[in-house]
Amino acid sequence: MGTSNWQNISYNIDLIRKINPKTILDIGIGFGRWGFLFREFLEIWDGENYSGKWKRKIDGVEIFPDYIKEYHNYFYNAIYFENALDFIKHYNGYYDLINCGDIIEHMKKEDGKTLIDLCLKKCKYLLINIPIGKDWEQKGSNINKFEAHKSFWYNSDFKKYKYHKINKFRDFMMRKYSVVLLSINPFEYKDNYKQRYGKYFYIKNQLRKLLYLFNH
Repeated sequence: MGTSNWQNISYNIDLIRKINPKTILDIGIGFGRWGFLFREFLEIWDGENYSGKWKRKIDGVEIFPDYIKEYHNYFYNAIYFENALDFIKHYNGYYDLINCGDIIEHMKKEDGKTLIDLCLKKCKYLLINIPIGKDWEQKGSNINKFEAHKSFWYNSDFKKYKYHKINKFRDFMMRKYSVVLLSINPFEYKDNYKQRYGKYFYIKNQLRKLLYLFNH
């Protein structure tokens, strides 16, 4: 399909802006949603960088080449056509963030767990969008066999990691899914946000809003 649920988009973007990664690996590019949104809200929102001369590195991995069109090359620095698990096994670099947008469920459970463990060794934060429970059976199509769901996942699968943050959502059919943030180290993104915008950023904005309402 190359796309997925929309109910979590604003949450993910708010989280990404707090993390403020300089280097990102997007596993399972598909239509390219996350690459586009990461560029918009990390490069354009604050810096108004419309030049296309990007300051951040966003790479992507896609197993199904037919998803990738010319426009993807504008938003991604590099695109690797490969099985995600094979790629992460031989990749020797390190990213601030690895994004797995609805990709883990397309693997056998043990392969998915292996991917998570390997990713955690090669990034500061791992962000996962994941269907929860057995309501998500899906077969591959004649067009793309990789769309098949091969494993079921539960929030308890991710609670075993010492540093985890799980936010729960439901799709338009009321099926459960979650956004999971993992790290092998304590989360630091809240402190990063304070450094960028100041310790009393939210309080100042609330006061500014109250003053505006009072004067109008």
